[in-house]
Amino acid sequence: MSNDQATDQVAILTEQHALKKAGGLHWFHWLVVSLSLVLTLGVWQYSRLQVQEKIENRFDREAEQVITLLSERLQKYEDALWSGVATINSHNGDMNSKQWEAFATTLHLPAKYKGINGIGVIHNVEADNLDTYLLQQRQIRPNYGLHPQHNNGYLMPISYIEPARDNLAAVGLDVAHETNRLTAALKARDTGQAQITGPIVLVQDAEQTPGFLFYAPFYRTLQSDSLEDRRSNFAGMVYAPFVVHKLMRGTLEKSRRHVGISISDGGGYLYNEDDSDTASTATSPLFATNHNMQVYGRQWQIKIWSTAAFHKVAQNSQPMLILIGGIIIDTLLLSLFIFLSRANRRALSFAERMSESCQQKAHELQKSVVRLEASNEELAQFAFAASHDLQEPLRSLSNFSELLSEELAGSEQNERVSLSVKFISEAAERMRDLVFGLMSYSSIGRAPTLSQIDCGKLLADVIADLDAAINNANATVSIGTLPTINGFETELRMLFQNLVSNAIKFRKADGELQIDIACIDKGEDWCFTVSDNGIGIEAEYLDQIFMIFKRLHSQDVYPGSGIGLANCKKVINLHGGKIWVDSRLNKGSTFCFTIPKVIAL
Repeated sequence: MSNDQATDQVAILTEQHALKKAGGLHWFHWLVVSLSLVLTLGVWQYSRLQVQEKIENRFDREAEQVITLLSERLQKYEDALWSGVATINSHNGDMNSKQWEAFATTLHLPAKYKGINGIGVIHNVEADNLDTYLLQQRQIRPNYGLHPQHNNGYLMPISYIEPARDNLAAVGLDVAHETNRLTAALKARDTGQAQITGPIVLVQDAEQTPGFLFYAPFYRTLQSDSLEDRRSNFAGMVYAPFVVHKLMRGTLEKSRRHVGISISDGGGYLYNEDDSDTASTATSPLFATNHNMQVYGRQWQIKIWSTAAFHKVAQNSQPMLILIGGIIIDTLLLSLFIFLSRANRRALSFAERMSESCQQKAHELQKSVVRLEASNEELAQFAFAASHDLQEPLRSLSNFSELLSEELAGSEQNERVSLSVKFISEAAERMRDLVFGLMSYSSIGRAPTLSQIDCGKLLADVIADLDAAINNANATVSIGTLPTINGFETELRMLFQNLVSNAIKFRKADGELQIDIACIDKGEDWCFTVSDNGIGIEAEYLDQIFMIFKRLHSQDVYPGSGIGLANCKKVINLHGGKIWVDSRLNKGSTFCFTIPKVIAL
């Protein structure tokens, strides 16, 4: 044993002795357990206070979100009403029902304005002009009429509303017949601002639930600055009817929140979840708040409280889990310290055995790798040399076959002899193709040169080389945007040439051949595809076509060596990528292969 090895051995023994000694139970272990217990109690108390504050803040955020969403939703509906006013003004102050239907359709009410029952127009009709108004409306709708009769001194009928099918009961309704509707209408007229009514029940609401109308006034002249001008020029209102429980759908849907809501106006409820929610909870809510909201001329009293769902999500067992977990951890720590020494000794023993085993297997693996590399090199050299040396006898065989064929050409010899000479010549030619293919296969990767390759330019060169074959096949080649990549240019040129040549060779007899070449970025790899609409491949052969000398068709129908796709696979393996094919018989084929962006040499 050398001095260095002896020193290492002493160091190892010293370290093993220190590790065994450290595995015993010492005073600092007890200190760790005590400090852990104190820390557990402190964290438990802090966590309990934090959780309580977090729950309260969560309720405040959800309550504020409800108010904000309600306000934003009403603002969105107001914008729709003013767009209707602008449209009427752009039509010289009035529109017929067909024009209004076209406008309302462009709003896409069900999709963009969830909760709205429709959008319509209310006209301010003077008593002296009632007959003219009715005549005008009945030109398109012969059955149009006002209802109900009243003596309020105003006539404000709903002329039209879309969608009409869901609001037939509202068409012709005189909103001046009822106090809440009329009060809000007069206020909108006098202020020139959007207003909503107090709680009402819509005539088109079969459920008879609380709702309201939303008005936006329009005038005969665009400039109506004074109260007197607004009253004298008041032409009507664009309005939208709302059933409040429908208004609460969408972003305010009950299933989307953990708080309950009730909305009241002037002592009357517009919306109330209190009864259903309170009935489902035996205890009072954790939190509740009241909010007065000024809403387009009305003041809504909004009550928000934590629901059973909030109770459920707010329940946080984290403090108790911290306490229990801390105690369990302290117990486990003590147990761990007791068993640590034994585990430490076992670990040391196991590590020694594993180290010896790994060293032995690593040595054996290294020898296997060396033998495998030498065998592969010898095999490649043999294949290259054999294919090279076979060329000379094949050339002689071919030459003598030609000479013999020429000698027989001018004489009346046995046809069987001539036919045999022909078969010998053809077999020699096929053998030569196989030898060339084998040489090509064995030469791949022998001296690769990694470089930056413009795939677009490379494909253009390949297509130019195959121009005659492409024209003869009446083929169209479409090349997408191809990247510049790291790779082995000679091998990649062979790859693309083989795939395009295959697409040309295995085309359909009828119809035009279409070849599409594309590439997409897959993150760590480039994924290329070469697609055609040729004869395709049966599914049972998809795993065999990349085998060397594997052919699916007879030599007479589709001549070739059967090495082209094996070359393609070897090129892709050289780059560290993958190649596969998706194909259906008579539907064409798509060859796919990946090239890593970083190639390990």
